[in-house]
Amino acid sequence: MPTYFEYSGKTIQEKFEEFDNKNPMVWALFKQQVQKAISKGKKKLSAKTILGFIRWNLTLSTTGDEFKINDIFTSRYARKYIAQFPENKEVFELRNLRS
Repeated sequence: MPTYFEYSGKTIQEKFEEFDNKNPMVWALFKQQVQKAISKGKKKLSAKTILGFIRWNLTLSTTGDEFKINDIFTSRYARKYIAQFPENKEVFELRNLRS
């Protein structure tokens, strides 16, 4: 089975940055939903659940990928959130990146 880079010619990070630049509303909605959950007292969140909510319930129209929001970007959105809001770094449990 080919790696993502062999399949697409780009790293996951490169594809994430491309998608994120073309679809800023995904990032805006991701931040909004995380902040909403934190304001309701949630201490731990699932980035996958948040992206699933955005993908299915808000019927976004995204560009640049065959998927509305590719699941491979899940950890990238969680990491981006923590980088921008380090005071909430405990809200997502992160694993080491493999690629």
